[in-house]
This record gives sequence, structure tokens and C-alpha cells, in this order.
Amino acid sequence: MKKFLYIFIVVVLAVLMYVTFGHYGEGSIAGTLVKLTKKGIIFNTYEGKLNTQMFVGDGTAASGLGLNLWDFTVQKNDSLIAKLEDAMLNGHRVKLDYKQRFFTLPWIGDTKYIVYDAEVLNKK
Repeated sequence: MKKFLYIFIVVVLAVLMYVTFGHYGEGSIAGTLVKLTKKGIIFNTYEGKLNTQMFVGDGTAASGLGLNLWDFTVQKNDSLIAKLEDAMLNGHRVKLDYKQRFFTLPWIGDTKYIVYDAEVLNKK
């Protein structure tokens, strides 16, 4: 009976660890950064908003479409944060690579989408 209990506890802990620290989706999204802020009192995180408005071939925004904002959290990485701030201040479009978590945790960020890399698209 004790052996079954130990195996059960180990399996439950493994599932909890995966749900807490794992991710179930990943992808990329492109747009223009609207906001990037450092938030938190105990757990400091970087939160951002990306305008994913549709663009036509010449890089201008398609007419008649409003803002489509996507909220995300930036993984703590000084060079990534500096790259995003530079792109935001200069109005460059960026492609963000992210991982989607099962749920939000206070020490990781406010959103389920954790950005771990970025590429500036129209930097000249």
C-alpha cells in the first residue's frame, strides 16, 4: 500500500511540475509594439502590447481596421528587452517568438504568452 501511495505522489508531483513550468503551444506573431512596461512589487515582470493590425504589401496599415492588441510577457533578458524598446521607440515592426503556458503565475508574468525572442522586421 505504501509503494502505491509513493508512486501516486510522484506522478501527481510530476504532473503539477509540468503544468506549472511547461508549455503547450508555441509560435510567432508580428506587429508593432505599442507598450512595454516593467510591473510588479514583489515579482517584477515585463508586460507588453503588440498591435497586430493587418498590413498591406507596401507596409502601410490596411484601411478600415482598428487596433488588434495582443498582450504578452517578456522573458527576463536584458538584450531582448533593449531590442524591443528600440523597435518600439523607432516604430519598427517586430516578429515575436513565444511559448504559451497553461495558466499565469505571478512570478512569471500577467499573461500566458511568454516572449523569448524577437526579430526586427523593417529596420533600415
